[in-house]
Amino acid sequence: MDLEKLFKPKSIAVVGISKKNPLSPGRIILLKNVFEMDVKVFGIYPGGGEIEGIRLYNRLDELPEIPDLLVIALEPNATLEYVQDCAELGIPSSVIIGGGFAEIGGKGKKRQEKLQKIAFENDIALLGPNCLGVYAPPRVDTIFLPTERITRPKKGSVALISQSGGVLVDMFFEKFHERNIGVSTAVSIGNRAVVDEVMLLEYFSQVDQETSNIAFYLEGFKEGKSRDFLQLAKESEDTVIVYYGGKTREGKVATQSHTASLAGNYNIIYNALRQHLIIQPHSETELLTSLKVYDVLSQRRNPFGNNVVTYGNVAIISVSGGHAVLASDMLKKYGLNAVRFSPQEKRHLKSLVNPTAKEIASFNNPIDLTGSVLDTDIEDVIRYLSDVERIECIIVLLLPYPPNISFQIGRRIANIVTSKNKPVVCFIPYVSKYSLIIESLELANIPVFHSIKETVQAVSALKHRTRINNLKKGNLSWE
Repeated sequence: MDLEKLFKPKSIAVVGISKKNPLSPGRIILLKNVFEMDVKVFGIYPGGGEIEGIRLYNRLDELPEIPDLLVIALEPNATLEYVQDCAELGIPSSVIIGGGFAEIGGKGKKRQEKLQKIAFENDIALLGPNCLGVYAPPRVDTIFLPTERITRPKKGSVALISQSGGVLVDMFFEKFHERNIGVSTAVSIGNRAVVDEVMLLEYFSQVDQETSNIAFYLEGFKEGKSRDFLQLAKESEDTVIVYYGGKTREGKVATQSHTASLAGNYNIIYNALRQHLIIQPHSETELLTSLKVYDVLSQRRNPFGNNVVTYGNVAIISVSGGHAVLASDMLKKYGLNAVRFSPQEKRHLKSLVNPTAKEIASFNNPIDLTGSVLDTDIEDVIRYLSDVERIECIIVLLLPYPPNISFQIGRRIANIVTSKNKPVVCFIPYVSKYSLIIESLELANIPVFHSIKETVQAVSALKHRTRINNLKKGNLSWE
């Protein structure tokens, strides 16, 4: 099956378009792709006509060319007829938006079996049914929600695969946009009648050059597919992350009615994923934090160069003593260590700051520069710590409240990190008035988080990635 035609089609056709209802899924998908995406689009409507100046064709066999992808937004029996048309016309891929298949049991399960038979016998890369489909910027978007109702993330290195469309557009899209994380492709897989997690992992890890981080939200593996998935993940050069739903008894019950999943024993699944070097965040926040720093490392302009976090040895710089204490309290939980400074290093640090701060600042680790700090103090301390070899990462807790911190501080820090390549992770409150500082840092691919916990988690994620990469290379001392 050619998944390239599914995710990077040159042309698509849409069926299930309403002329009367402007908010019908088929109509939204048609207009979205005509006006917002870089793909040739054909609309199918019995009787033809037009919508907003777009010609509608009566049947698929009237189209001037065979499209790479057919998007079907119809009731289930009509869906089967159009999938059969795909087989007869040689359309290589299809996204099925509607439900009424295995997730409802009984007749629905039989319908899905017919769907599978047609697709597998004719090599149709069929996504769904019961899904939102594909968002692959700038080429195609089959998500049937109006653009003004959702927030779409920027282009990046993360491939998102979700069994839940709601999780995709909320947990991933909205929060990716908020945290400045980029996606290569986002896929809502629904019932996985044909295209499943194994096919997707194989495609994104072995074929798609735009992807280097692959994140799954799963509620259970497709029956008989877990072994292949685990082996592919272990062999993949990409970072593979799985966030699992249906861990509890109640959650397992919910998955059955959601996407006809087979949720297994979570303890067994957890250990199997771990043994096969798959990263498993324990919370939504940890998932997003990990993906943000992994996306940064995958950029061509990686500000950290070849430097990695191996042992978790960090230095903390803060302008608030309380924030410094809270960050320090979290280090051990996340496998990190505060580097101890020698008396000589403390004296040197003290000599770098302005006379007022020098008298009240603390130069242990964490370093508390206090509210009397100047931009130059922060710059000089980061520059000095960047040259201390045993420090693997610098955590900067930057509250821009002190009056002597200017809005140029982001650019000043970015200049040092770009020249020194020392890993630096920042905490800055996500407040609109500080957006200039945040943007200056993130334009240089220096990750910024809006809580102390996320900032510490980010450094832990960098350490965890180092371990995973070493194990994939066969360095068993990292077990």
